[in-house]
Amino acid sequence: DAPKFVSIVVDKAGQIFLNDQVTSLVQLTDSLAKTAQNSKDTEVQLRADEAVPYGKVVEVMGVAQKAGLNRIGFVAEPKSAK
Repeated sequence: DAPKFVSIVVDKAGQIFLNDQVTSLVQLTDSLAKTAQNSKDTEVQLRADEAVPYGKVVEVMGVAQKAGLNRIGFVAEPKSAK
C-alpha cells in the first residue's frame, strides 16, 4: 500500500484548500476526522503562503491533530529569483 496523504493549502487570502478543494475550517475538521477514522497513518502535507499569519497555520495544524492525524509535514516553495 502506498502511503496516504492529504494536502492542505492556506493561500495568502487565508482560504483553506483540502486536496485542491476550497473548504472551511468546520468542513476541514469533519473531513480530517473521517480521514483519521479510515487511517491514522495518513500524512498531512501543509503548505501556507508566507503572508499567512502564523496563528492561522497553527490553527490548521491543531485541527489535524485533534482529528488524530499527527504526521504533519510542511511543504515549502523555493523562493523564486526576482
